Amino acid sequence: MSCVVQKFGGTSVATLERINHVAEIVAKNKQNKNIVAVVSAMAGVTNKFIEYAHSLNGYEGNPEYDFIISSGEMVTAGLLSVALNNMGIKARSYAGWQVPINTSSNYGSADIESIGIQNIISDLNNGIVPIICGFQGIDKKNRITTLGRGGSDLTAVAIADAIKAEICDIYSDVDGVYTVDPNLYFKAKRLDKVYYNEMLEMAALGAKVLQEQSVAYALKKQIKIRVASSFVENGGTIISNEIPTRKFCGIAITHNLVQLKVFYNNESLDIDSLLRKHFIRIDIIKVVPYKISFFLDRKKLNIVKEILLKIDNVINIKQEMIHRHCSRLSLIGFDLKQKDFEYVLSLMSSNNIEIFCCSKGKYGINLVLLTEFLFKAIDILHRNCGL
Repeated sequence: MSCVVQKFGGTSVATLERINHVAEIVAKNKQNKNIVAVVSAMAGVTNKFIEYAHSLNGYEGNPEYDFIISSGEMVTAGLLSVALNNMGIKARSYAGWQVPINTSSNYGSADIESIGIQNIISDLNNGIVPIICGFQGIDKKNRITTLGRGGSDLTAVAIADAIKAEICDIYSDVDGVYTVDPNLYFKAKRLDKVYYNEMLEMAALGAKVLQEQSVAYALKKQIKIRVASSFVENGGTIISNEIPTRKFCGIAITHNLVQLKVFYNNESLDIDSLLRKHFIRIDIIKVVPYKISFFLDRKKLNIVKEILLKIDNVINIKQEMIHRHCSRLSLIGFDLKQKDFEYVLSLMSSNNIEIFCCSKGKYGINLVLLTEFLFKAIDILHRNCGL
């Protein structure tokens, strides 16, 4: 019998009523497939634990911090197991260390190194649904680790790879991947299919549907993902290696940018590449010898300062004043060329939208603009780029 990994996000398990609904989804799918469930903490729970930790000066990088913020998933896993057993379906819960999910000791954003599958396979062979806590693992020091915000996505994809699952379903409160956040633009369209590299670019540049690290893992291991809603039934969006026939697929937005200037004494230091290794994207404004200026997502400000101040060659970091709100708009597509870049810039120019800095990659065109022009730019790109 084929096997499917099903991951349920925080909104899908936010209440006891929703946990019972998730149990019904698992029960329905178990009729013709083996199911492994991966769960997040109930919506809002992890944020509350983060507040508790911060109030006592506990921060990312401390193993006790990981211990605190990983505990919500265990409650969800236990409750879902109880709900399934109440329905007559055998299930059991697993903390990350019980699987085990072995990770590095990079507390707060650990890397998965290996997964023991003996317990999972044994359960499946005995008709038991394993319910695994997402977001958490264990290191060689026997300490609980966490996989970064949204890390339950990574848990699910890694489990799917380890047990050679047919597909990894990611359930949340959205019914797929859209051309842009529907809350920003009511004409946004749901996509049936998205290529791995396009989804990776979207996740890296502001789309909140999937964790960036999980998409990178899926790309590396060629794990097919389906993004779907636990509240409505439809086909969702398939993330796979199928080459797209259209040029553009969607837009990712990063709000509330800050501007940093970094001074250093080693001309060969590559700040952009260094931050990309930590899954952090920047928009470079200007690079001169021993100095770089760039825009950055404000939510990443503290972690970027922490990373850069650990480098001996970094002399100083200065936050520049921005007098008007800026956002990054990233138009995502496949095999983008210079002519595509020039076309998008001409669209902005002809519609009197000022671009403060821009860049192009194979899968994305990035524009920094005033937030007040964001809706106009989104509408122009939807009408002129086949979105």
